[in-house]
Amino acid sequence: MTRPVLTYSGPAEAAEVVREVAGTRFEIRTVPPEADAVASGLKSASAFLDASMKVRLTEAMIAAAPELRLVVTATTGADHIDADALARRGIPLLTLKGQREVLSDLTPAAEHSWLLLMACARRLPSAHNHVLAGGWNRTDFPGMMLKGKSIGIIGCGRLGRWMARYGAAFGMRCRGYDPYLEAWPAGIERVELAELLAISDFISLHVHLTPDNAGLLGRAEFAQMKRGCVFVNTSRGELIDEAALLDGLESGRIGAAGLDVLTGEPDVAEHPLRRYALARDNLVITPHIAGYSPDAVRVVVRFSAGRIVDFFGATR
Repeated sequence: MTRPVLTYSGPAEAAEVVREVAGTRFEIRTVPPEADAVASGLKSASAFLDASMKVRLTEAMIAAAPELRLVVTATTGADHIDADALARRGIPLLTLKGQREVLSDLTPAAEHSWLLLMACARRLPSAHNHVLAGGWNRTDFPGMMLKGKSIGIIGCGRLGRWMARYGAAFGMRCRGYDPYLEAWPAGIERVELAELLAISDFISLHVHLTPDNAGLLGRAEFAQMKRGCVFVNTSRGELIDEAALLDGLESGRIGAAGLDVLTGEPDVAEHPLRRYALARDNLVITPHIAGYSPDAVRVVVRFSAGRIVDFFGATR
């Protein structure tokens, strides 16, 4: 009997995990995270497992995949996938959102958020480039001492709680805002958003993007931030008013920012924030790598491949 096709697109080091978990049940086809390759790989696929987030899964791609019955992402977010087009076909979209059994011990995204915070606090990229250019003048790079400072955490779920642990280890006061949590985590002082914005020396955003919360931090919220604060976003670019952030950086209200996400990614060559970062040293941008660690990727791909096997086993 012909086996259904499972098309996988993601880091090469996790492809063997997909074969190990699903290879007896499916014909595994691995395609690079490029639009044409993914579109071609979908045409005969019964299931698609995405672990890259580099390619937008469009309505046209979905329409050209008549055998497609399930799409799974090894990520918590899936705004790169046309969920409405899948829903019209009755095709489930499974993400890692809410999958606490696999996410609870995964820390790369929180670790990277802390890295961005510290890189901004100590002006790390520009200091490094200064040395590479032959300089050795430490007074050009005054750093912020973290001990005694206040960190405001917007979104106090799994990643926000790790940020609070890191902050406490550095002797910082940790405050948080999250209107959706019923059981409030220990170690975070609960405050309203306006207070958090006004008093925090560092602000870190850890919120899932939904149809209802785009622009969560708008121009009014950036105007309320404590002058000179450091802002970190490793969630989604669409959660903030990026033009307001740019204005804040230019005016000095925002002392520095560390971003792992931008709207329109990966097509960001002309993005205003990227253009600003080319000439200024108070903005650090990384290419959506916070959650990417080979160790973690293997864990989430194994879990996601198992979900595909379970789904097809239950629907035979």
